[in-house]
Amino acid sequence: AISDISGGIYSENGLDINELIAYRDSNKGVIAGYPKATPITNEDLLELDVDILIPAALENAITEKNADKIRAKVIIEAANGPTTPAAEEMLLKKGVLIVPDILANAGGVTVSYFEWVQNLQRFSWTFEDVQNKQEGLMYKAFDDIWKLMDEFKVDMRTAAYMMSIKRIQVAMKLRGWY
Repeated sequence: AISDISGGIYSENGLDINELIAYRDSNKGVIAGYPKATPITNEDLLELDVDILIPAALENAITEKNADKIRAKVIIEAANGPTTPAAEEMLLKKGVLIVPDILANAGGVTVSYFEWVQNLQRFSWTFEDVQNKQEGLMYKAFDDIWKLMDEFKVDMRTAAYMMSIKRIQVAMKLRGWY
């Protein structure tokens, strides 16, 4: 299942992404009406029996009103703040792994930093160089947070916040601020 501004679609047999992109591109940029899928509301899409759910557009898409109906085993937050704190608490109690927005959608911020570095130093990296640098950093960030999560037996968001505070503490110490 997938949704965009025009609505959602679902097919229990899966969706051919290349075909769906071609359909979207030939239909004014929307997926609604794709003939090999059934229309579905965004609310129903969130509640499908899936392994992975990726809320990627709206803040507060997952709330205490729908968290009990979500059946995904893993939620990867590609949007900023798609899960409310109350919903997250409910999902964690159900054993859902939530990859928080602070980690899951950090790639764009990372690439923006790369652009800044290139501009400052008048470098011009290839697309492949940028992709490789980003991928390396994202894998390392995920692994570091996973280890912290495992070590302290906390959820992934808490581990990400712990890592953030740890990095701030190191930077402050290096700057002689304490």
